[in-house]
Amino acid sequence: MKKLFALIVLAMLTTLYFGYYQALEDGDIETILFVKKHPTLQMEFYNIHANDGEIRQVEQLTKQERQWIIDYCWYRLGIHTELNTQNDVETCRKK
Repeated sequence: MKKLFALIVLAMLTTLYFGYYQALEDGDIETILFVKKHPTLQMEFYNIHANDGEIRQVEQLTKQERQWIIDYCWYRLGIHTELNTQNDVETCRKK
């Protein structure tokens, strides 16, 4: 019973404090794991900078894309942004 409880607690902590995103590395799609700055049940995130593609202007982003970037910045980097300017998008780049 104690092992089951420990396993459940470990699974909950993993869900709350670990996340991932997909990135194109050397022609292959890789899963990048990270420790979240803030706990959330969301595990999959979108990193706009992960694929070294051309970054669209903030005005061209859809409402869903904006929310993905805001979530990534908060949970991955601990940066609160409302994503109003292009500089806000660049601030969310992983250092």
